[in-house]
Amino acid sequence: MSEAVKALFANIAPKYDLLNRVLSARNDVRWRKRILGQVRGAPGDVLDLACGTFDLGLEALEQGKAQRVHGCDFCQPMLVAGADKRRGHPLSASVGDALHLPFADGSFDLAMVAYGWRNFGDPQASVRELARVLRPGGQLLILEFFRPTSWWPKTFYGTFGKVIFPLAGGALAGNASAYRYLNDSIAGFLSRDEADAVIAAGGFGKQRWESFFGGISHGVVAQLT
Repeated sequence: MSEAVKALFANIAPKYDLLNRVLSARNDVRWRKRILGQVRGAPGDVLDLACGTFDLGLEALEQGKAQRVHGCDFCQPMLVAGADKRRGHPLSASVGDALHLPFADGSFDLAMVAYGWRNFGDPQASVRELARVLRPGGQLLILEFFRPTSWWPKTFYGTFGKVIFPLAGGALAGNASAYRYLNDSIAGFLSRDEADAVIAAGGFGKQRWESFFGGISHGVVAQLT
């Protein structure tokens, strides 16, 4: 992960939750709830990778999808920004690299990544690493903005994403470049169909996909085969 990207996220960490709620009109909350609904089986040990300020991990606990959650992020200021939110919950945290996870093989029943996969240096390697730390039959959840291939997402990112994201980032967090990067990173990432193939090649089957807001965002839950 580039040091420049790490510094970018560190800079916006104190306003990260606010910006997410404003820019998504709180749809990010609903999308997390909906994709977690696709997780099957008894609650167990959960890895929340690129956990940010712990929104997804806390929702997994709230829905009874997890007994314990370990949040892992490459950016320590993000973990600090969410520290108050995780107090009183079975939710631990550490700094770690998505391509070299600091966990033993077969440590978790569920691994989750929300809006962080496109920031990993090698999407295929990260899926293999997530498969490594899952127990047999474990599940992978990914919620992400993928490179748009149809007219509505292309229009959205070419207008709202290109103009409004940086303006909001500048006004609310004093960092327009962070939200310019957000839009640019989507344009350079996998499409949904490419992501489907990468996840399958990583050893995951039974993929259950959901699309949100006409394909602006997508979520998938898949099972390790």
